[in-house]
Amino acid sequence: AKCPASTIQILGAEKALFRALKTRGNTPKYGLIFHSSFIGRAKAKNKGRISRYLANKCAIACRIDSFSETPNTMYGERLRDQ
Repeated sequence: AKCPASTIQILGAEKALFRALKTRGNTPKYGLIFHSSFIGRAKAKNKGRISRYLANKCAIACRIDSFSETPNTMYGERLRDQ
């Protein structure tokens, strides 16, 4: 719950990230989040933007779940509808 959205965005792409940093190439835009249907439906030029948006929503939902007193699905459903 304490990691930033940028870390959530590239989870699963650590190998590609470190290779890009070592060779000074382009860093990956997405990791496991790429398999989401939201990103699959997006056009090629918007995939990076949508993966960043989805990672932000995941970070917010994770923080709400972590720091709330009682389990509740209301916030997660509202975030998904956005």
